[in-house]
Amino acid sequence: MIQKDTFYGYYISYDDETAYDGFVYLRDYLDRNETMVFFNEANRNGRADYEDAYGRDFTLIKNSDGTFTIERR
Repeated sequence: MIQKDTFYGYYISYDDETAYDGFVYLRDYLDRNETMVFFNEANRNGRADYEDAYGRDFTLIKNSDGTFTIERR
């Protein structure tokens, strides 16, 4: 099921079965400056790929309406 949340002022959606861990990684494991690197990259290029501490691959995607989606790769 798709979940929606706000994080550092950004609206984010993610599938709670496949991409929740990617959301938790950005929210709980990185500090704000580290997380903002991914948001800045997605703002510039439309997407930012990242890997969590367990080697799982995720993508932060900027949507056309200014919101973001996290997907597992």
